[in-house]
Parts: sequence; structure tokens; C-alpha cells
Amino acid sequence: MNPIEIEQLKQRLQLQRQEILQFLNRVEREMYSIDDHSPQDSADQCVASVSKESLFERTSQQRTMLRLIQAALRRIQGGSFGMCATCGEVIKDRRLLALPWAQFCLRCQEVQEFQEATQGDVRPHSDTHVPPATAETWRRAG
Repeated sequence: MNPIEIEQLKQRLQLQRQEILQFLNRVEREMYSIDDHSPQDSADQCVASVSKESLFERTSQQRTMLRLIQAALRRIQGGSFGMCATCGEVIKDRRLLALPWAQFCLRCQEVQEFQEATQGDVRPHSDTHVPPATAETWRRAG
């Protein structure tokens, strides 16, 4: 990737980071409003509980994305952006355009995901998330 393309990705990542921070601030305000301490019947409590759970899930996903974006911005700053953290090879431009926070080449990412899936680890991964159903299928096959 040439310096102009990297700068464009940097700007895109900074914009995404800003949008996520705004989202997290908005959700924090929503959570505060849900925590209204006025008396509630069981139906109101149920609705509030479901709302909180939904907001928690969304914020968790956004915080993960924020960490990935910040790590990519640090790699840009440090000059290691576009290099696979495992094998040191150049990550293909198409992959970086699709996932500018990618820190592994496709081959190393696939190996890592397969190893984690076969070891029963289905946590969110650094670049992508293996759906639990896929990980379960791999686990059964292994």
C-alpha cells in the first residue's frame, strides 16, 4: 500500500473511531435513562432488563471494534501497518481495504481461527468473529 492509501485508511479508521465513541456516549445516556429508579411493575422491569441486555451486547461489540481500530492506528503510527503480526508477510491490499484493522494475513488468520475453534475457544478474534455454529462444526469434525 502506498502512503496516500494508508493515509486514507487512517482517516477512515479515525472517523470510525469517532463514530464508535459517539455511539458509546449515546448508549451510556440510554443506560442511565433505563436505570430510572421509579417504582416499576414486573413488566416494566422485564422490558428494562431486555433493553439493558441489548445495549450491553451492542456496546460490547463496539468496544471490541474500538480496540481493533485503535491497534490499527498504532500500527500505522509505528510503521508496521500492513504487515502480518504472525509471519511478517505483507497483508494484501484487498484485505486491508475490507478490514483496515486486520493484523494477520488471510492464511495466518485462518490457521489461528481453526486452532482456536478446534481447542474449543470461540471468543471474538482479532480480525473477525467465527460464529459459534461454525466453531462447533469444526470442533465436531476434529
